[in-house]
Amino acid sequence: MGMSRRTLLQILASAAVSGGVLGLTAVSRADDLVRPPGAVAEPDFLAMCARCSRCVDVCAPLAITPAHLGSGLANLGTPVLDTNKCVLCMECIRACPTGALTKIPKAEVFLGLAVIQQDLCLAWLKTRRCRDCEKACPLDAVTMKQGRFPEIVADKCNGCGICMRRCPTDPKAIFISPEGAKRTTRPEARFLAALEDRVGPYEVAPPPYSEWFVNRLRKLGELYLNIK
Repeated sequence: MGMSRRTLLQILASAAVSGGVLGLTAVSRADDLVRPPGAVAEPDFLAMCARCSRCVDVCAPLAITPAHLGSGLANLGTPVLDTNKCVLCMECIRACPTGALTKIPKAEVFLGLAVIQQDLCLAWLKTRRCRDCEKACPLDAVTMKQGRFPEIVADKCNGCGICMRRCPTDPKAIFISPEGAKRTTRPEARFLAALEDRVGPYEVAPPPYSEWFVNRLRKLGELYLNIK
C-alpha cells in the first residue's frame, strides 16, 4: 500500500523537529567553543558561568560574543572569544563575578598560537625584509629563519596577538589559532570570601566614569541593537 502525501509530510516534519531538538540539547565539544582568557576547564566553566554577559559588555574590541542556540542548549549565552580580536586587556577577567574566568595575571594566559601565512608575508614573499613581528613580540616567540623568514616558536607563544596587530599587510599575514590554548584550574571554594585576585594593576588607567559610561552605552548599542 502506498504512502499518502499527508503521511509523508507528517513523517518529514517529525524528523525535522526531532533533529532540531537534538541539535539544541547537544553540548558542543570544548574545542568547538573558544573561551575568554582565564577560563577554567570546560565542564567547570559550564557549571560556573552565570551567563551574565558582563565579560561581553566590558570587551572593548568586541572580541567576546554570547554563544547561540546552534552551539547547544548547555552553551547558550556563554561567552565565546574571537582570538583575532582579543588584545588581552584582562577586563573580562576583572568583570567575571563567579570565577569561571580565573583572576590570573596576563603572564599565565595562553590563548593559542600565532600562525604565519607565508603566502601573505612580505618576508616570505621576498617583497621586502620585514621583521615587524619579531620586533613586536615581547616573548621572543618569533625567530628569523636564515636571518630573513619569520617563524613562530610554539613553546614561547601565548597567542597575545601583538605580532598580528603589528603586521603591515592587508589582509594580515598572521592570525591567532586557538590551538594550544590552556585552561586554568577551578579556584577552591571560599565561603563568604572573595576569589583570589592576581590580575594585577591596570596597564592603562581606566577613563573617567562619564567617559566610560558614554562608551559603554555606545558599545552596547553596537552589540545588541546594531547601532553604529
